Amino acid sequence: MEDDEEEPPLAVQIEEEIKHSTLPPPNDDVSVGVTVITGYLGSGKSTLVNHILNSQHGKRIAVILNEFGEEIGVERAMINEGDGNGGAVVEEWVELANGCICCTVKHSLVQALEQLVQRKERLDHILLETTGLANPAPLASILWLDDQLESSVRLDSIITVVDAKNLRFQLSERRDSSSFPEAFVQIAFADVVILNKVDLVSPEGSGGVLEELEKEIHNINSLASIIRSVRCQVDLPKILNCRAYEATHAARLEQLLEENRSLSTKDLHDTGVRTLCICEPRQVDLDKVRLWLEEILWDKKYSMDVYRCKGVLSVQNSDQLHTLQAVREIYEIVPARKWKGEENQMNKIVFIGHNLNEDVLTDSFRTCTTS
Repeated sequence: MEDDEEEPPLAVQIEEEIKHSTLPPPNDDVSVGVTVITGYLGSGKSTLVNHILNSQHGKRIAVILNEFGEEIGVERAMINEGDGNGGAVVEEWVELANGCICCTVKHSLVQALEQLVQRKERLDHILLETTGLANPAPLASILWLDDQLESSVRLDSIITVVDAKNLRFQLSERRDSSSFPEAFVQIAFADVVILNKVDLVSPEGSGGVLEELEKEIHNINSLASIIRSVRCQVDLPKILNCRAYEATHAARLEQLLEENRSLSTKDLHDTGVRTLCICEPRQVDLDKVRLWLEEILWDKKYSMDVYRCKGVLSVQNSDQLHTLQAVREIYEIVPARKWKGEENQMNKIVFIGHNLNEDVLTDSFRTCTTS
């Protein structure tokens, strides 16, 4: 069996400041973006982290290796455990040659994030690698709309690293049981999927296998962008500052919704994790939409398990395009911008989840219209 992960980076003395950056400039927000990295053990999560920590990108990026999952992972070896005083939220800081910071967190993620953003040297970005935590939804909920964090940090995106060689097996594992493999859930929540180790499945000049894998990923989550990689060597601008959860960053969301407008599950005969899109041309009553959404997300009224939800709404008595986003039970509907005169003011909502019923969603959403 091959060695799937690289050795951890060594902490060395910082000797000079790196002045050149290939990443987009930070926005004017005072908040620091947080990217959640998830994936199967051996998929390449630690390789991705090491790539970022060792790259000469001129950014101060903090990496949190959390150990508050179901089990303590092998990443513990990357960080010294300190002197055993046990009381510290952050056990140990390791500062790297390129200005990045590494730390482990055992208990309170919120406190650890606050400690990070209060450091004297301002951070450009924070990466949170999940260890022993298959489902990134709880972390996303904390980072996205948790009042404790106020505006000091913002959820930027969820990145899932998948192993191209083993993905098919991981997706078929326990397919017939009542529970779904971790790979389904991790892909379903992703904004970006890194299809890693493509060199192990596709000889030069042959891309058919990879295209089939990408199709399978998009069947689960058509909103995610897919990046092929070897040893997680990816361009950082493609995975940092994605702003996937910002209502004001609506252009990318609108593009995704337009691309997914024809999605349907009517030709699928299983009840797996899938993506579908519903559309409605008439304006909707915002209060009715909230009640409708809460019945689906909170009450599981139609026995559907919705993981992610993204949409744009045409709201009665408003000239504003409203964006809708949901992660599990938490959702947000906010005005994003004015509708343009020539635009087709269509409601479009994409659902990613398990046991989705397109007819039920379409018919029930019609009850939110104003005519």
